[in-house]
Amino acid sequence: MNPNADYLGIVTMLRSLREQGLVSGSEAKKIAARLMVQLGADIIISL
Repeated sequence: MNPNADYLGIVTMLRSLREQGLVSGSEAKKIAARLMVQLGADIIISL
């Protein structure tokens, strides 16, 4: 699979969780940063 596509899907999910109030903005950013490294994604997407 493409790590950038996987990362984009995760960021989309994190945005949705943040908008619903289930995760804070700072938590979402930490999760996204950690997963970007683990997946090997090389795109930058803003939460």
